Amino acid sequence: MRKTDAAFTETLRQGLRASAVNVALLTTTDLEGRYHGLAVTTAVPFSTQQPSMIVAVSHSASAYPVIRDSGLFCLNQIASCDLDILDRFSRSDQRAERFTSDAWRPGPHGLPYLETATACFFCNVLGAHEYDDQTIFVSRIEDVRLGLRCGADGFDPLIWINGGPAKLASREYA
Repeated sequence: MRKTDAAFTETLRQGLRASAVNVALLTTTDLEGRYHGLAVTTAVPFSTQQPSMIVAVSHSASAYPVIRDSGLFCLNQIASCDLDILDRFSRSDQRAERFTSDAWRPGPHGLPYLETATACFFCNVLGAHEYDDQTIFVSRIEDVRLGLRCGADGFDPLIWINGGPAKLASREYA
């Protein structure tokens, strides 16, 4: 039985905030060639035999109908040096500023990719599953570009934890 009381909801929220997840910029282009994008924390690669990616996108995201209609997107795994760009993609009042950095380049199918990202995955949607206020896109990875170093911390990916971005402080493994 699923609990729905306020105490459970708050405990769930705190538990999820304690989980570190990747943060990426999902970009696409519409039929007129205009760029669209959003920040996502629900993107997961799930196969290398048939290179695949799962991404969840909220129906309220301005880029959602473009992804749904075009069936194409680029997932940009951003580095710590791109924190200012992440901020632009996380706020709707910054929508006009999202692609103003000189680090954006046109990739396959005209999809914008961030050359300072740790990696960029160009994807073709194979299927979609609606769940609540999200659509889960299952896609095939068609191309991959590795990013340029952008300073001393160049390839340190950003993660999302406790409601905000964070750098990985250590590469030591247990």
